Amino acid sequence: MTIVPPEEFQRLEQLRLTVRRERHLRNWTAQRLAEEATKSAKKRGFNIKLKQYSIASLETGRLKSEPIWVRYIMFAFADNPVLELSSAQSSNWHYQQPEAEKQNDESCSGKIKLPDQSSLRNLFLGLLIPVGKNVSLEAKQHIADVLAQRLPKGLEQISLFQ
Repeated sequence: MTIVPPEEFQRLEQLRLTVRRERHLRNWTAQRLAEEATKSAKKRGFNIKLKQYSIASLETGRLKSEPIWVRYIMFAFADNPVLELSSAQSSNWHYQQPEAEKQNDESCSGKIKLPDQSSLRNLFLGLLIPVGKNVSLEAKQHIADVLAQRLPKGLEQISLFQ
């Protein structure tokens, strides 16, 4: 019998719960998650064929180590964000552009418009997913949220100094 160190067990348990929660938030079956992860891998140049059984093994805790294909599951979640948010999250989620900025954007044809905050979050989350195994998905999601919220303001402040 293989003994899993407590830190590794906690990390796997957190991963298991995160995958299950994210799958349920999207109302996906394990089969659908396997298909979406396969698509996400292919989109990034990797050819895998993930099976429903693999997802179920992860979610039920039968796996004793983190499989390499977990990254493609995380890509699938990033590629398919949850549209419904809690009221606490949604108040911070969407950047409302002031009317004066909208008018400036329309009159300045040389400026590039930023994607909406949800698209920025997905972009940042996609960039953060492969970062360190010791960083939880929740931490990466939080970082992506914060970056997406603050990037427009940061770029605005930079433009004042150019």
